[in-house]
Amino acid sequence: MSEENDHSLKEKVALIERRMTEIMRSYCSEKFSITHYGAYDIHPRHLVFWICVETDQLKQFLTCNSALNSDLSLALIEYDYPAEGIDSVYIGFESQETVDRESGGNWWHHWK
Repeated sequence: MSEENDHSLKEKVALIERRMTEIMRSYCSEKFSITHYGAYDIHPRHLVFWICVETDQLKQFLTCNSALNSDLSLALIEYDYPAEGIDSVYIGFESQETVDRESGGNWWHHWK
């Protein structure tokens, strides 16, 4: 691709998250946040993105939106994420309602 080829993997992940935020804004007018974690420096397949929303209803809608999920996945390609990891990168949705119900509102415990 363009100048993105020269970015470190950490920089690419930050750019991908930023791009995912832009994509989400075109699909969702409600409050959301995006976070990521993983040992992608060990292997690119070890990367997870979570898109966090307020309600279970919105989580379900976004999870089932194939166009959105395709656009989010394309962000990995757009920023030249290593090909050997792309198919294993997880992009998921979670809601505050679920975290409240299942983990007492604690996101860290919820993902642990």
